[in-house]
Amino acid sequence: MKVFDSIKDKQKPSDLVFDKIYPKKYQEHSARHFTPVKIAIKAAKLLVDEPTDKILDIGSGVGKFCCIGSSVTKAHFYGVEKRKALINLSNKIKRMYKLKNAHFINNDFTKLDFSKFNGIYFFNSFHENFDETCVLDETSKVSLRAYKKYHSDLVLKLNECKSGTKLVTFHTFKNKIPSTYQFIDMNETGLLKFYIKK
Repeated sequence: MKVFDSIKDKQKPSDLVFDKIYPKKYQEHSARHFTPVKIAIKAAKLLVDEPTDKILDIGSGVGKFCCIGSSVTKAHFYGVEKRKALINLSNKIKRMYKLKNAHFINNDFTKLDFSKFNGIYFFNSFHENFDETCVLDETSKVSLRAYKKYHSDLVLKLNECKSGTKLVTFHTFKNKIPSTYQFIDMNETGLLKFYIKK
């Protein structure tokens, strides 16, 4: 059975099994950089109310969250990622598994209009600018200045969202989220947090 068929049938393949759809060099980084299958399913269902919902994943990497989200809900998932190679890989997976509701944008997240999205997902995609043990590839640069700027930009972009917009974060401190968002709940030992824009 194909991995996305098993997810649609409400099974939860291990990350070791799921990640085999990616090249080996990315499989090795999965635990640090890519959302675990069970977290992606839970986050997607927290974010989606209607099939017309548009969910944005900031720093989508290999597209794992968007592909899983689009397979367990009927909403549209958009991943924004600055690395062209990762966008190409995400689109290849999308085509291979016929995931029509997964979309990938090769751009800096600050260039997008966040008001067009009903939900936002953020898995601390700036951490590689802060921690040299978290570098994904040769394009990664450790820079505290860049790390701080990205978080400052994130606050500005999240404040563009409309009232009622849902936000789910994974491995992200509350103090990185603007006060315009009301904290609703957390689970997975506090690592997965759910907010709504006031």
